[in-house]
Amino acid sequence: NMISVGRDKIRERGLEEIVTLDIGDARNLVDLQTNDFDAATMSFGIRNVPEKDKALCEIWRVMKKDGSSKLGILEFSEPGPDAGILGSVARLFIRHIVPVMGAALSGAPKEYLHLQNSIQEFPTPEKFKALMEGIECSTSAETTAVGEDGEETKRVERKAGAF
Repeated sequence: NMISVGRDKIRERGLEEIVTLDIGDARNLVDLQTNDFDAATMSFGIRNVPEKDKALCEIWRVMKKDGSSKLGILEFSEPGPDAGILGSVARLFIRHIVPVMGAALSGAPKEYLHLQNSIQEFPTPEKFKALMEGIECSTSAETTAVGEDGEETKRVERKAGAF
């Protein structure tokens, strides 16, 4: 599978201590620490996540908030209606040629029909950017302090943010 191929490439390049590939539910990254990641990527996956806002908030939660972290999302979408003649050609290609060629070359017509539909339903880059910029995510962090008298005080700090 793709993860095995990726892990082999990471091992061949000696990057095991830097790069980790995992499979999980993007909407519930429960096993990952808050503010722990320098980068996150998702390729051709966010359009298949039912609750995109929940997934984006989980990604935001695990990324460092010091301004150095990077997020890369690579996705297919149809061009908007203002894309002119090339947009029309691209829509024709995505809607009709990709499913036929993909089905013929792979022998998996159902998967390529799903691909066509999921691309058609995914927002344009402008709308997806607006979704990301408008999303509000919150995190909470609990800290414990011990005073001079030995008393423990717990404090919960809540922060809101967006991409």
